[in-house]
Amino acid sequence: MKIFLTGASGFVGRHLLESLTFAGHEVLCHFRAPSAVNTKSQQKAEVWSGNLNDVQELSKKLQGFDALIHCAAEMRLWNAEQALLETNVLMTKHVLVAARLAGVKQFIYMSDASIAKNPLGQNLNVSESQPLPSLQKFPYSDSKSQAERFVLNAGDELFRTISLRPASIWGKGDVVDQILGKAADLNQFGWFAHGGYSFSTCYIKNLCEAVDKALTSEVTRESFFISDGQPVQFRQWMTMRLNAGHYKVPTLSIPRFLARPLARFTENGWKYLPLRGEPPLIREMVHLMAHPFSVSIEKAREQLAYEPLYKIEEGMLEIEKNSI
Repeated sequence: MKIFLTGASGFVGRHLLESLTFAGHEVLCHFRAPSAVNTKSQQKAEVWSGNLNDVQELSKKLQGFDALIHCAAEMRLWNAEQALLETNVLMTKHVLVAARLAGVKQFIYMSDASIAKNPLGQNLNVSESQPLPSLQKFPYSDSKSQAERFVLNAGDELFRTISLRPASIWGKGDVVDQILGKAADLNQFGWFAHGGYSFSTCYIKNLCEAVDKALTSEVTRESFFISDGQPVQFRQWMTMRLNAGHYKVPTLSIPRFLARPLARFTENGWKYLPLRGEPPLIREMVHLMAHPFSVSIEKAREQLAYEPLYKIEEGMLEIEKNSI
């Protein structure tokens, strides 16, 4: 297939680029940081660094493509409302319009399972049939939710749209390697409620398998949760991940009922005082990590024939091997 991939320099995009080229697809990838693209994969893929918001220019570039996989996104959780709107919502709209104008047959959007996490609910074994909650207090999750609605509403039989909702994506180069592991080594990362709650995760290679299945699907205007299968205890999984990356495992634990007020307090401090960097605790981070959250992948199994190929232990071993 001839595939256009956005966000090729990001964590998910880099792994997808390698997976797609290995499978023999012809890939045109868009990226903002050329040095971040895997050199081996880049040798088998064409690269383009045009403006994704320029509908006319992009639609010309997309002529003759079978599918577009949209991974480009703003990921910051702190003080980034405008960037989240411009990148995650408005840019997705522009890419959708350009793909449709160009006659692209399929649009796969990389959403996030967090868009279904109800701040007021139990959030266990969540399925796609449940209505999406209001997430206005959580800008990142809200922006991904808005973008997904545009993607699904744009689909029809001639322009098939699919939204994948991976749960807590992990693997070499993930948020643990980027942020949490370094924080743990500095004793700036701890557990919420001792981490003893159910949590769904998604190893990056399992997500690549889900994309592979989606590319051969005829469904349209559908969303799918993607995970490693059975949920795990958050502390067990995060301890394994920190150990695999050779980071310190924290012992500090914050009671859940204190987490959100403490996050609000630190946010206000960084907002109104001349403090450097970002606050160590943010309300959206509490929402994402401090509460039980598990999703069902039955719909993905039934409609995409998706099965997680890799067990968590296998992914951890691969990370540890590549971290030596």
